[in-house]
Amino acid sequence: MAETYMQPVEHPSAWTAAELGSIDAVTVRWEQRHIDALEEAYDVIKAQGLTLDEVEHKHFRVPAIADELRDIYEEIMWGRGIVLVDRLPVEDWPLEKSEIIYWGIGTHLGKGQSQSVIGDRLGHVVNIGGKNHNERAYRNSLPLTLHTDACDLLCMLSIRKGDSGGESQYASALAVHNVLLKENPDHLGPLYRGFRYHRFGEEGPDEAPVTEHHVPVLSEKQGYVSCRYVAGYIYMAYDEMGEELSQHEMDSLAHFDDIAGREDIRLQFMMEPGQMLLCNNHTTLHSRTGFEDTPGPETGRMLLRLWLTAHEGERRPIDPNIEMYRQAGIAKRDDRSDTRYRGEAAKVLETGVLKY
Repeated sequence: MAETYMQPVEHPSAWTAAELGSIDAVTVRWEQRHIDALEEAYDVIKAQGLTLDEVEHKHFRVPAIADELRDIYEEIMWGRGIVLVDRLPVEDWPLEKSEIIYWGIGTHLGKGQSQSVIGDRLGHVVNIGGKNHNERAYRNSLPLTLHTDACDLLCMLSIRKGDSGGESQYASALAVHNVLLKENPDHLGPLYRGFRYHRFGEEGPDEAPVTEHHVPVLSEKQGYVSCRYVAGYIYMAYDEMGEELSQHEMDSLAHFDDIAGREDIRLQFMMEPGQMLLCNNHTTLHSRTGFEDTPGPETGRMLLRLWLTAHEGERRPIDPNIEMYRQAGIAKRDDRSDTRYRGEAAKVLETGVLKY
């Protein structure tokens, strides 16, 4: 059984919104020379006739800004764990150009992972289903609860805003640990012991729908505290198994959610088109507010999402039980679409609960 880490996390990644003041505290301003370097790399890619899925780090050469990309990587991996880059001129580029340049930047930070059973490594966060729970959460306009994804590094590039709403929310899970330690340390125990998780139809061919192991919400290895958390998938698992969480466990999860959502803990801001948010998925929770838009290829709210595995040999020390899947990301399945459990997955990310 995992031990509960009963010390405060004293590290830049345990930031709070009150300490940062605003997103400006973690913003890197790019100049024309950065854009020139990216466009030169893109022109080489186009001349070689490479598609996005063929582009690797060796193809996307940006020597003029390589050191600065490395600085961003270091800040995400070992610093505060969150950086906003302002910005790429996406309004001047065809979508295909934005996609390849964004993917190229990603190759300097890690390796792209599949984000669903259809094998998409560059996710389009768009409103297809409106407020329809039968669309996956990143494809509708409903609000989401704070959670983590199945990767080391999460990257979001804003292409278009909606008509209203859709603000991004980020919070340090390590700051939540610190507040829990101070307010109610007894609630840390269930979070470090962990819970069974529902894989909502995205399990590999040799995996069960529900994890056989307990996935810790918070865990510590070699002095590094990490987080893996989607509350709804916990509730889905116990609902499917016909088991009930104890009152203590439910209170611990509720307290975690409450702290993460506090205004002094959580950053909330509107991502403008061209802004790129990069964060350490093991230390940073994310969500968005609900929004209204006019869905369409040229009108609807759109962000591009990357799930990245950190560079070989540079991955954060983590408890292996933190993973919901046996491989990085979600395995592509030729025998399965992304339709199974869509409604349930959307509901749990919106409300955080199914049964309870």
